[in-house]
Amino acid sequence: MTTPAGWYDDGSGNRRWWDGLQWTEHVVTGAPPTPTASATAEPIESAAAEPTGTATTEPAEAEQDQAASPVAADPDPAPFASPAPEAAPFAPPYMMPSQAEYAHAGTAAANPVGGYPGGTGYPAGAGYPQSGVAGGAPWPSPPAQPPHSGMPVVGIIGLAVVVVGVVCACIPAISIVGWALLAVGFVTSLVSLFLRGRKWPGIVGLAVAVVGAILALAVSFITLATTSSAEGDGWSIAVPSEQPPTDEEPSPEANEDPSAIEGAEMVPFGELEVGDCLPLVEYGDEDQIFDLPVVPCEQPHTDEISLIFDVEDGEFPGDDALAETAWQGCVAHFETFVGIPYEESMLDLYTYQPTRGSWSRADDRTVYCIVFSYEDVTGTLQGANY
Repeated sequence: MTTPAGWYDDGSGNRRWWDGLQWTEHVVTGAPPTPTASATAEPIESAAAEPTGTATTEPAEAEQDQAASPVAADPDPAPFASPAPEAAPFAPPYMMPSQAEYAHAGTAAANPVGGYPGGTGYPAGAGYPQSGVAGGAPWPSPPAQPPHSGMPVVGIIGLAVVVVGVVCACIPAISIVGWALLAVGFVTSLVSLFLRGRKWPGIVGLAVAVVGAILALAVSFITLATTSSAEGDGWSIAVPSEQPPTDEEPSPEANEDPSAIEGAEMVPFGELEVGDCLPLVEYGDEDQIFDLPVVPCEQPHTDEISLIFDVEDGEFPGDDALAETAWQGCVAHFETFVGIPYEESMLDLYTYQPTRGSWSRADDRTVYCIVFSYEDVTGTLQGANY
């Protein structure tokens, strides 16, 4: 139920217009109009006109003169003052209906004299609830904001970069790129922890970066050790076949550096060809051979490559077994190259074959057959027939 529109006391001695829903800006100042002195004097004059005798008339006229005298002196006499009632409780328009009715009832009991409409309090109408007002419910606390559930883009990017970096860092050929990606992914994952959103991609990215760095370091050390071992393995030298020793002393060139031989060109094993002529070079058993000196066949030399072939693939058969296989293959081809069987020839034979390291790490399966003379020769040994 709402209070109808009208002029009501706003509690400050003024009257304000209530439009049925809320107070407006229209205000009338001052007290409401009260009965004037003329209206008050009429009953007095009527009482004086009644015949009460001579003694009664004179005092009545004196009283009339006293009453009329202030009226003439003050055209706006003070209003009729009724006994001042107790101050009515202040009832703002936003009080609950129960509060307004309670205030109205209490004021009416304390002030039975009729007053102005609404003088006992503000109309009970729909108002604005306020926290802390007696009888009013406080404002409900706002609900807790749920955590931000957006996609953690930065964290996911950092995790992806870290994973790619770990894979690349474990590949020796592109390990530098992998280490760079690991660093970028680590920083990105760390930054994602300070942004809003889920934190698990950043945490996982940091963990993967640390573990990946350790794994990449281990792979790098293993690769370095393997490479060093492979370079140290080199190529083993097969022992030449048993031949009667010569009485001639070895030439001075036999003990010098192969690369210092006049006209010699150091050629890796993978680039050697059948018919390449080699000078006499004596290698110790502990030496590892990676290339051979090749000289023109018109220049004095002792050795010549007669055959290059591959042995069967599979597990490494062992040094002795592989040397025997290489020897048998070279002897079988000796007659084809020289022209007479190995047993009847003045020439000798030795081989180069893979080592265990080159077999497993370089997939080396190649055998080199070398025919040599105990004396310097000029020209090729192919078809020598001796």
